[in-house]
Amino acid sequence: MENNAIMQRVMMLSEMWTAALVEHPTVNTFAWVGSSSVEFKTIKGFVMFQTSLEKTLADTVLYLAQVYDPENRSYAENILSDLDAYFKAWNAEPDLVADSGLINWTPTKRAETTKETVWFLENLTSLTAALDITGQTEKLVIALIPAAADFRAFSGWIGELIEAGIPDQIRVMLYESRDSMFYKKLEQNKGAQFKYLYPDLDIAGAMDQILEETKAKKQSPEERDLVSFQQGLIKMNESVAYGDEEVLCHYRDFCLKLANQYGWTTQAALVHFFEYSFFASVGKAKEAHRAIDKAINISLGATQLTADTQIYQYYIAKGNLYFMSGEFEEAAVVYKTCLSLDRTGAQPLMLAGIHQMLGNSLRQCGRKAEAWDSFKSGWDLLSAGGDEALKENAMAMFYARDMLKTANDIMFAVYAPLMDSLWGNGWSARLEDQYQHMQKTV
Repeated sequence: MENNAIMQRVMMLSEMWTAALVEHPTVNTFAWVGSSSVEFKTIKGFVMFQTSLEKTLADTVLYLAQVYDPENRSYAENILSDLDAYFKAWNAEPDLVADSGLINWTPTKRAETTKETVWFLENLTSLTAALDITGQTEKLVIALIPAAADFRAFSGWIGELIEAGIPDQIRVMLYESRDSMFYKKLEQNKGAQFKYLYPDLDIAGAMDQILEETKAKKQSPEERDLVSFQQGLIKMNESVAYGDEEVLCHYRDFCLKLANQYGWTTQAALVHFFEYSFFASVGKAKEAHRAIDKAINISLGATQLTADTQIYQYYIAKGNLYFMSGEFEEAAVVYKTCLSLDRTGAQPLMLAGIHQMLGNSLRQCGRKAEAWDSFKSGWDLLSAGGDEALKENAMAMFYARDMLKTANDIMFAVYAPLMDSLWGNGWSARLEDQYQHMQKTV
């Protein structure tokens, strides 16, 4: 097993999970809490590792990523049918059967009078018997990560699952973003059965450790300095979390010195983008604009940059800075400039997002006709992949909501039915309800 910095954190999570089961024997539902996409990926990596043949836990972990969408299909039915297919495929592999034996399990059909959560637990209980899991030395761990688009409804479903009585041989594992904490009511109302787990992953430390190991293997001074540059960017990023301007400026100057020494134009622009991120986060708009302007000017002067590189992100960042401060005319100018760039290699979803921000800026300025033109252009990009792609695209729903706000009666009559056919009647109200709930929870 590779013993790198990330694997060390996977092992730490494994130890933390084992300790939690011992320390909280009555808790049957645990939720990991992470504060970034990197932490989520690390926790997901831990779960996936424990589903592999190299796993270190005594527990049997099943990773289940089905979306909670009860209007289209029972969540429990979705999971159980997938598990049924999984174990049938397992039994068809001679090598796996030789190692574990046949797994004789088939989910039952749900009676009309049986609650979904009760039926779900009945089938999981029969699965533990098929897997010879007694709960004494191991648990069947059902990892639902991620699990839902509508986390409020999903949290209610988990509450019903707890109320149905999760057996001792089964444990439920969830993931929660520190910025949302959608399961707070479960903690308040089901404290004896539900618990948050707060791992200290120190991802920045892990990345720095990996880079130190990488640097030691490099041969040339420039290669080693490039790794040092990456370490400096990590420190700049850390300064955003702590609001430490002195640290930011120290590592900004350090990184720029290296970039200028070696003529790293792209990297120099990236330093100023990190600088912008810091000043934007602490509300220093003037300094943030100055930093992002430097990133833009450096990028425009670099002939090796093409349309699919950072220049788009820099213009978007500047436009968003204006938009968030209510300077909609200025924001519109920046978004228009961004859309005038060479589009070779540019992603359609990114371009559609710029059209959305331009449309919203123009609408805020009272220029609804221009706003509609922008939204229509972006919608053409989004819909180029066909209706099925739109149905699975959450961004498209938010885009459509904003787009309809600019539509006149004729335009509304054309597009509203189309959007209803994609996401069902009342989709906009449901989307708004979810957004409002998110704002209250954060």
